[in-house]
Amino acid sequence: MFSLLGKNKNPLIAAIVPSEAGIAIVTLSPGKEKPCLKVCDFSPWNKGSNHERQLQKKANEFSLAKHTCTTVMGLGEYSVLSVDAPDVPPNELRAAVRWQVKDLIDFHIDDAVIDVFDAPGSGAYSQKNKLYVVVSRTSTVRTHVDQLQNADVNLTTIDIPELVLRNIILSLPENEAGVAMIYLTREQGLVVVARQSTLYFARTLDLGYEYLARSVSDDDGLNSEGNVADSTEFDRLVLEIQRSLDYYDRYFSQPPVVGLVLAPTEIPIPGLAEYLNNALGMSVRHLDINTIVDCDTPLSESQQAHCLPAIGAALRQEQTAL
Repeated sequence: MFSLLGKNKNPLIAAIVPSEAGIAIVTLSPGKEKPCLKVCDFSPWNKGSNHERQLQKKANEFSLAKHTCTTVMGLGEYSVLSVDAPDVPPNELRAAVRWQVKDLIDFHIDDAVIDVFDAPGSGAYSQKNKLYVVVSRTSTVRTHVDQLQNADVNLTTIDIPELVLRNIILSLPENEAGVAMIYLTREQGLVVVARQSTLYFARTLDLGYEYLARSVSDDDGLNSEGNVADSTEFDRLVLEIQRSLDYYDRYFSQPPVVGLVLAPTEIPIPGLAEYLNNALGMSVRHLDINTIVDCDTPLSESQQAHCLPAIGAALRQEQTAL
């Protein structure tokens, strides 16, 4: 996404993602059938310690000054807007788009960092070609850059969760026919719909795994099989997913997706997959990253949850932004 002037010193692709909980570091190299996961490390922040010092220590441990590195912005640190594609040469695209989005953001356009990626057609003959525009405050991007460059990380790109999840979907069997994926952080979430390597739609959710965990905080909400019998919290997620799928079907004129995949969460939510399966009437399953990468030791659910953004970022195929 946002491209920097880091140097490509090594074919190994690395991702480092500092978060509220700690630091996730992943390195991947090409494999014969699947990418080879060389490193998948998560370190919680040490209590009372200097975060900058801990970050630099981890970067040095995995020689991140020698690798092409990417990181991921957090939900809420940027906006993704859909605009008509301007009829200009590629080298003038960003400048033209800036004028289109200046009235769509709540801060001055001079304080914005912008990048773009292709948006699929709507299926309507009268519709113009579209672009997705990623907009963030310069100060927000600068914070990520300074934090990692001060830790001697060879940072070359900054990605967003929508494209990180798209990278993971590329390796799923449902990619060909279309799939929706749900990604949940502590307080927020994201539903993305992709088909044949194209990101069609993404919606940010104002609910996270802590909110959904209320449904299973005690045994009162569970039936005899250990699944949630009735849940206001789960129903709210069902409604958001259904709205997203209806929009995808209607606006893009695409066949219905073949399934829903749940990304691992830092706090497991028992019964969620079964509840969504019954409520939506579609195949729902949990993502297992072990099926899309080769690694010497299988990743635990906790590792996958903490490192998922970094893994998706390291799976990126584009080495430069548009």
